[in-house]
Amino acid sequence: MLGFAIVATVAIVAIADVFNASHLFNPDWPGHARFHIGMQFTTLVLVSLFSLAALRRGQVWASALAPASFWPGLFVAYLIPGTDVYASESLRELGIPINLLLAAVLLGITGLGALLYQSSERPA
Repeated sequence: MLGFAIVATVAIVAIADVFNASHLFNPDWPGHARFHIGMQFTTLVLVSLFSLAALRRGQVWASALAPASFWPGLFVAYLIPGTDVYASESLRELGIPINLLLAAVLLGITGLGALLYQSSERPA
């Protein structure tokens, strides 16, 4: 579960923010905004590699670092005046902020995976 949460976090961000014409490669975005997306994705990849290495070593809480540190930022950003959780009108028409839903699901998977992993290590 933890491995899935780590890899899914990177994959979702790559699809939604990096290899997507509406974000990093959007010519209408200011250069500085694209700069921050590039920096954010690089940081996420590096922390995710650390998390995967920690998972291989059985360091459960360190392995949860990537998804547990990335997804809460979406909820914080949602509270900032002037931000918009919808990247397009078609997403707005769904009526569900899909990014916040994904964040909640991935945080849940991360927490559950960490708890299950830790409980499997305890002697009965």
